[in-house]
Order: sequence, then C-alpha cells, then structure tokens
Amino acid sequence: MKHSSHKTYSYKDVIDSPEGLADSIAEILACPVTIEDANHHIVSYSKHEKNVDNARTATIMRRKVPEHVINGLWKQGSMAKLFESDEPIVVHKIDTIGLGDRLAISVRKDNEILGFIWAQTNDLSVTSGHLEEMKEAAQSVSHHLLRQQAKKKKTDENSKDFFWQLLTGSLKNPAEIKRMAKKYHMNLQGQLCVAVFEFTEEMSQAVERHAYYLTETLHQTRIVHRIFDGQQLILLFRTDNKEDANEMKQAFIREFTQKMKERLHFEDLKGAFGLVYDSPTLISDSYKQALKVLELKEQYSTGLHHVDNYQDLGVYQFINELAALQKKENYKNDALTHLKTYDECQNSMLLETLKVFLEKNSNVHQAAAHMHIHTNTLNYRLKRIKEIGNIDFKDVNQKTMLYLDLLIYENEQEDL
Repeated sequence: MKHSSHKTYSYKDVIDSPEGLADSIAEILACPVTIEDANHHIVSYSKHEKNVDNARTATIMRRKVPEHVINGLWKQGSMAKLFESDEPIVVHKIDTIGLGDRLAISVRKDNEILGFIWAQTNDLSVTSGHLEEMKEAAQSVSHHLLRQQAKKKKTDENSKDFFWQLLTGSLKNPAEIKRMAKKYHMNLQGQLCVAVFEFTEEMSQAVERHAYYLTETLHQTRIVHRIFDGQQLILLFRTDNKEDANEMKQAFIREFTQKMKERLHFEDLKGAFGLVYDSPTLISDSYKQALKVLELKEQYSTGLHHVDNYQDLGVYQFINELAALQKKENYKNDALTHLKTYDECQNSMLLETLKVFLEKNSNVHQAAAHMHIHTNTLNYRLKRIKEIGNIDFKDVNQKTMLYLDLLIYENEQEDL
C-alpha cells in the first residue's frame, strides 16, 4: 500500500486522462480500480488485472455494469449507502453475482452523484489510509466527471427541441430527421416506440435523477432519448426487430415500476406504450397512443388496470370517440334504459349482472363466481334481462353494442 507521502505522481497530473486516473488510483491502492458514471457506464478502468473477479470482467467487456450485479448491490444494501453518503464503504464479496471484496465511494458535486469508484481489494486489509485515499481520489475524479457531464448536458439541451419535434410531429421530412439525428447522435434505425410514465407523487430532482438512473441501468433497454414533462417521463425506445420490441416493452414497465416501488416507495406509478413503428416520422403517433392509454386507464381503471400497451386496448381504443358520436346524435340504448329503470324501481342489479356476464364472455360459471352468487341465481337474472331488455344473447352484434354502451354509461355516471 502506497500512502500519500510516497506517491510517484498526484491525481491532478492525469486529470485530462480518465485512463490515467484509474491507473493512478490503482497504483496507490495496489488493486484494480474502475471508475463509472452515475449510470454505471465505464469511464475508466485500470490495467491492473491480477486476480480480477467475474463482475469486473463482465463490466469491462460490456463497458457497463451488468444489471444482475447492480441488483445484487441494491439488495445487499451497498448501493443505498453510496447514494446516501459521500464516505467510502467496504463491500464484502457477494458470490451469487461474482463480486469479490470492494472498497467503493460515490463521486459527488454537492448532493448530486456524478459517478462511482470501485476498488477490488481481494484480501487487502482496508485501513484508514485507504479510506482517505479514496476520498481524495473522488475529489479528483469529480473534476473530470463534471466536465464530461457539462458536455453531455449541452448536447442534451440542444437535442430537446429536436425530440419535441419528433414527439409532436412538427418535423416530418425524413432527410431533415436523418440529419438532425446524426447531429445529436440519436440512433433512429430499426423499430421505435414511445413510453410515458406518469408519476402521482411530488416530483423532485432526486426522483428525476433516480428515474433517469433506472432507465440507464436496466440492461434490456435501448433508450434513444428521454425527457421529463411535468409529472411525466417520456422515453423513446429502439430495437432491431418488432418481436424484441414487444417483449422489451412488457419487461421494462414491470422492472421500472417494481424498482421505483422498492427504492423510492412509489406505489401508484402508471406506464404506457404506443405502437412500434419502423419510421421516425411516426414517433408522434406512438407518443399520442401512449398518452391515450394513460388517459383511458384513468377513465376505465377497472377494465384497464393491467393494460399498458395501446395494442391491448381492444374496443377501448375508440370508446371516447364512440361516446362523443352518441352524444352528438342523442343516442340511447333502449335495452339499457329499460334495465336501468327496472333496477331503480326494484333495487335489483341487472345492469351490473349484464356487464359481468359480457365481460366473462357469456360464461355463466365464471360470471356467477365473480359475483359470488349461485349459477341458478345468475340464470334467473339473465332470464329477466332477456325479457326486460328484449335481448338475444346469441346475437354477437347486439352483445358487442351492449358491452360498449355499458362502458360508456358507467363512465358517464362516474363523471356526474
């Protein structure tokens, strides 16, 4: 172990070289060192390769910390400590993720995390001297990461207008889109779709940073661009084929919402995806569709509780347009009007019974179980529904219209 008084050079001597930074720290600590940005992408790693573990090898090969390693560090509690404090911490080996002993510290500017330094200590006995060296190293690394971050922020700020042009559809010229995408290093080749997450909790810089952090660290994602708009996080995804895109959408929403719940205790976070397109000129359509899913999930929370993909909305895709048309034409479904009148007079539940029966695809046993009633009771109600509403349950067209009108009617009642 080389202490400060025995250094052959200082960190400041190599501040313009991230590779030199990692090598300098590794020489002083006498162990392999990795410097990461705030989203666990490698900034620099030392050439000290003696007895490296699987986690370090995989990180260097991918230029990014594998997701299972990040997850393991969160579960073990180390990542939470690094987020909460600027003091170095000792991380004991975690065999399940191939991680050996580590000495780690978060690199900060005030309260903002810029990155992390990880030293693979192996059998080295960590002393107070090591801890002080890590703190000094973090100060020097922060200067480099600040400059790197400033360049990235400038690029991100300049690309925001272009991203909004894509989202709103105000830019449709393919040649101009290609030129702008090249300028801002945005890969718009392949399959593209937009996701929107809506937060109900109070937004803060810390929440935004953690949301950005997750979008970068979930390994299956290829996020072209992202932006916060009020309570919404808007993401543009890219994959090489449609099959991957559909699998990715489901996995990402599940992982993102689950980790926000685990780490920030966000219980009510809604996410939605638009359709996948192979042209950047259609990004605005995907964005509108994602917004529509969120809007409909709010309106029809019971029926759409588990739906997050525009493709899976089914008849709900056009429910509001149909409701507006019905209102314009003063349309009323006579069968539902008669059943509503009967329910009000007899204090019965025929309308609710009809809706459950139709939702269960006319399956008597499933509908009865859902309503916690006997099948004989349900059959009696269905007989009364047929008589009062003059309904033929063998008529698919009539059943479809009844179901749509019931959805519209229930939504109107909630708005009263």
